[in-house]
Amino acid sequence: MDYNPIAGKYDSYEKDATTLWLLGYPFVIKYLEPVTNKKILDYGCGSGIFSRYLRDNGAMVTGADVSETMIEVARLNDPENISYHTISSGEAGFLPDSSFDHVVSNFVLCTIPSLHEIRKIIKEIHRVLKKNGVFIIMNSNWGRYNGKEFISYKLEYCKNLLPGQRVNAILKTDPPIIFEDYFWSREDYTQSLLDCGFTIQTIEEPMAESDQAPWVDEVTHPPFIIFIAIKNF
Repeated sequence: MDYNPIAGKYDSYEKDATTLWLLGYPFVIKYLEPVTNKKILDYGCGSGIFSRYLRDNGAMVTGADVSETMIEVARLNDPENISYHTISSGEAGFLPDSSFDHVVSNFVLCTIPSLHEIRKIIKEIHRVLKKNGVFIIMNSNWGRYNGKEFISYKLEYCKNLLPGQRVNAILKTDPPIIFEDYFWSREDYTQSLLDCGFTIQTIEEPMAESDQAPWVDEVTHPPFIIFIAIKNF
């Protein structure tokens, strides 16, 4: 999918994406704390929303994305103290080995159509992480909420949800943005991380437990699946 044409619109959407800010990002940063003075790579940073969130919490942030326009939007929004780079998928050779305390990758691996490419990305992230560094992946939880609807987006029902199947996530913008994702199971991600030298610390599937927002299916189905992995060597 070409993300360049929707970069500005996606940035506006993400700023107000209630489901993401209440049930996604807080659970990611929980496993990074304390982030003050930590070197963190935001792999697939998009327009830089989460990069700025990390920076505002005291981290030293590098953002990388395959979309030139997303990176341009990120730099225009707030260029202070974040180093942004356009990269090719799975290739960040300009970054030194073992140079980051943590790496985060939000809604990136679910856009990749092959396990070979996913493992290529994971291996590159393993290379740039320090020993015992934390790698966090947050993806849409297709295995648990196929066809469900949330405050910020909904998933188009897919009858045959098989590994590698193309699926559509529909963001509630005007007009809607349709993201073409690919379904990979919990086991696919877990095995890929293990094969690339990571240990799985835990897997989070947050659900809404309060009335702090006008929840839809968030109270019965976890919108996101979050993998927390540690570099072994």
